[in-house]
Amino acid sequence: MAEFTIPAPDPTRVVTPSARVSTDAPELTLDGEWGFRLIGRPETVGTIRVPSHWVLPANAGRGNPIYTNLVYPIPVAPPHVPDDNPTAEYVRVVEVPAEWTGSGRMLLRTDGVESSAEFFINGVAAGSRLGSRLVHELDVTDLMTAGENEVRIVVRQWSVGTYLEDQDQWWLPGIFRDVTLRHRPRGCLDDVWIDASYDAGLKEGWIRPEFRAAVESWPIRLRVPSLEIDVEYGDAAEVREIRVPAVRPWSDEDPARYEVIISSSGEEVRLSTGFRSVQVRDGVLLANGRPLKLRGVNRHEIHAERGRVFDEADARADLELMKRHNVNAIRTAHYPPHPRLLDLADEYGLWVMLECDLETHGFELVDWQGNPSDDPAWSAHFMDRIVRTVERDKNHPCVFSWSLGNESGEGRNLAMIAEWAAERDPSRLVHYEGDHRAAYTQLYSRMYPALEEVQAFLSDSGPIAAAHHPSACVDAEEAARARRLPYILVEYLHAMGTGPGGIADYHRLISAEPRIAGGFVWEWRDHALSAHTADGESYLAYGGDFGEELHDGTFIADGLISAEGVPSSGLLEWAQCVAPIRVESGEGRARVGSTLQHGAAVVDVLWRIEADGHVIDSGSVRSLQVAPDTVTPVPVKPDLVTALSRAATLHAQEAWMTWEVRHSGEAPKWLRGAVIHRTQERLDYPAQPRADREGTKPQLALNEQSCLQRHPGGLETAVFGTVQIDRRTGSILRIGALNVSDAGLTVWRAPTDNDRGHGAIDYLDHAPQETLGAGAGQRGPSSADRWLEAGLNRLVPSTVAATDDGVAATTRTLWAAAGTNTAIECVRRWTTVREGVATLQLEVRPIGAWNVFWPRIGVHLQLPKHRWDAEWFGLGPHESYPDMRESTYVGRHRLPIAELTPPQVHPQEAGHRSDIGEIVLSAPEMSERVRIRRVAGELGFSLRSWSPMEITAAKHPYELPPPRSAHLILDLAMHGLGSRSCGPDVRPEYQLRPRRLGVTLEFSTSG
Repeated sequence: MAEFTIPAPDPTRVVTPSARVSTDAPELTLDGEWGFRLIGRPETVGTIRVPSHWVLPANAGRGNPIYTNLVYPIPVAPPHVPDDNPTAEYVRVVEVPAEWTGSGRMLLRTDGVESSAEFFINGVAAGSRLGSRLVHELDVTDLMTAGENEVRIVVRQWSVGTYLEDQDQWWLPGIFRDVTLRHRPRGCLDDVWIDASYDAGLKEGWIRPEFRAAVESWPIRLRVPSLEIDVEYGDAAEVREIRVPAVRPWSDEDPARYEVIISSSGEEVRLSTGFRSVQVRDGVLLANGRPLKLRGVNRHEIHAERGRVFDEADARADLELMKRHNVNAIRTAHYPPHPRLLDLADEYGLWVMLECDLETHGFELVDWQGNPSDDPAWSAHFMDRIVRTVERDKNHPCVFSWSLGNESGEGRNLAMIAEWAAERDPSRLVHYEGDHRAAYTQLYSRMYPALEEVQAFLSDSGPIAAAHHPSACVDAEEAARARRLPYILVEYLHAMGTGPGGIADYHRLISAEPRIAGGFVWEWRDHALSAHTADGESYLAYGGDFGEELHDGTFIADGLISAEGVPSSGLLEWAQCVAPIRVESGEGRARVGSTLQHGAAVVDVLWRIEADGHVIDSGSVRSLQVAPDTVTPVPVKPDLVTALSRAATLHAQEAWMTWEVRHSGEAPKWLRGAVIHRTQERLDYPAQPRADREGTKPQLALNEQSCLQRHPGGLETAVFGTVQIDRRTGSILRIGALNVSDAGLTVWRAPTDNDRGHGAIDYLDHAPQETLGAGAGQRGPSSADRWLEAGLNRLVPSTVAATDDGVAATTRTLWAAAGTNTAIECVRRWTTVREGVATLQLEVRPIGAWNVFWPRIGVHLQLPKHRWDAEWFGLGPHESYPDMRESTYVGRHRLPIAELTPPQVHPQEAGHRSDIGEIVLSAPEMSERVRIRRVAGELGFSLRSWSPMEITAAKHPYELPPPRSAHLILDLAMHGLGSRSCGPDVRPEYQLRPRRLGVTLEFSTSG
């Protein structure tokens, strides 16, 4: 790389970074209305609210957001940026109190500005800043006078710092965090660090104080009133550590905090501390001497309307929602958060991997040539960023690890800042996912590994990753060093669109292996931004919706909750799978197991017995004490004999017992009643058995010697029970009074984001045992591409034969796509088994050499556009798929059609329900209800206002056409979800490989 000079702040005014603490020294917030203009654009002159982004709201005349994941939105030519560089001028007048002048210093603090800023006080240049999400302070004492002072800040969207901030998020320029003018009186405290550790063996704590202060600030007094600590130090040489006997440690399970008051001659500051220790022993991550499993999420700071502007009420709601869903850790992807968030993490009990404001991912596209991570010209910037990260937040007990940054390749600058962080703060672990050789970090981490890769790491020898991954290139000594470290899935289970699938599989492995310290799902919240169509209709926008020249599309919508804070089915699945307190049952008895490590839990245990989904008995045990890392019997055994006798009188087909463990009334108000874990057992009941997952297959004649014949003529329709059919095709025409348009067999589903993905592990081309091989993991066609190539979106029927002997009507149809040599044979056999009830035996089988799995296989019925309600007996209440069904439970559920599908940024397959025994459809427009009951085989269903093809064609919900019908799909089988949008494909055990499938259904109506 050519030599260049990186612009940097004037060192004579930059204040040494220090910890964020509460102080009694006076401060003036400069948040509020500022004069504003985009230089060179006179139409933008006006005012703006600080903090904010000038490109929000979008399409307001001040530019628009830009979304990229990997590629830089500017040419990769450091340190240069485009001449067309949006530049804003912020101006306001500040009233400085007279007592501030001539007494101490005045510091101008900015907590977040994207991406660079220059400061002018009363027209005089005061310095500049880089590091968009880092705190920065300038000493402006000599530039300000008592009374009115003009503060002008010039903010540029692109700067040399842009090359270090390519962080998979919206580019949102502006002053988006607080601006503060601080008075630092004589005798103040320049910096305070209360390093509070915990000795698990002795069950005692230690306080190691560190103060930075001028001579006139001493003596310094340290008090912890609740611990009866009151110590005064005459000077720095007298500062000693303090032993604290029998202290209560801080953890995610019990976030015990103690208020610390530090006084100098000119200032008093307060902070909350917690005693805790984090260490690695024999490859196991320990907190306070006990194993720590991170049930974590990656969290960006984002709001659909405000962007990255912080709001404490929203942040509290976020963290409470996390705790209600068994999350215990956050990775601050990919920068330090607003400082108040860490106060809340301390308070609520969430471990934090705090990441530096650093990512150079776009250099990967040029094979890492010129990557700043290995260029000495950038070393001062790297060091500046890690120092400001660590020094601001070093007092927070929630922070267990400093992460150097994200996806920045390898190089000497990363090793340098790792060494500094480890030396500056030995109480925390240094992390960086890109340190594949474990050369300078204390945690080994991976993004989106297949299960086979994780298992390979856990073995004693051999490769530690798939051949395509850089970790596979390490030598034996490096691999051995890595295997001595805890394993963290720092990003996994890409929660984009419908999904992710496979959560349960990962957590069975994580739970069983002490050396796996857990991980962080990517990610917590969708980043979609509020926008409006030309007609004024509101929608949630993603990359490309604001006219970006380069963008990464829907990749921004990959959260466990929506941009509006609505939990997804993926989050519900996650909460069930990772639950640290679990209830297990058998033969009507239950026990509660706890994997918590630091204290007893108080829970409520609720149970109910249902017959065909109707509750016939229930009860609860309140405030059950569950000791850590134990199994506790539930002191109750319901009367199963009486319950089952009652079920028999109801002529029920199935009886189920459900146990739930919930947070008790002793929990914080926002946590009370939240379900921690749920389990079910099917009771031994002498009724018609439920089909197993393979299903009971109807025995129909499907061989080439079939006796079915083409119907020679006669009546066009036939009636079986309440169902009227087309005799030639077997298609449904009416069910009772309900008109039906039977679209026949469907294999297509509107591709999910995972179906469209090109993640590294493709199990169609590579069996699980081959994922570590030389060719494994290379990106191939997406599932959606393969389905299109196979013509699964354009199958057409050819009726081969039809017979009607007066008792049964049987049709045989081939479904195939032009230009292909494969087909699906579908046989329907209609009979009447009892008055008013029609039976359909449906069987399909593949014909030809299929080389692609099916998205689904089912029958597509178009119903009138009514206000449908669906009631069903089976898994629910939310959607379920083969690899995402742990959180659903067998019961009787009911939802209107609009609520059967979760909110979507990008329309796609969603809303499928599995393992269905019965569906009942009703609508105000209908005088009777339609009942569909499964007799044998497997059944799933979805009910939406648009067809799979209409959903496929839409890029946004507003592009869906006005509903003309309701679309009921009765599925014999469904393909899994996986997380191939950025990770492994659907695992083989959840794939819908072409095979023979069948189901027997009964159709009837009732008033």
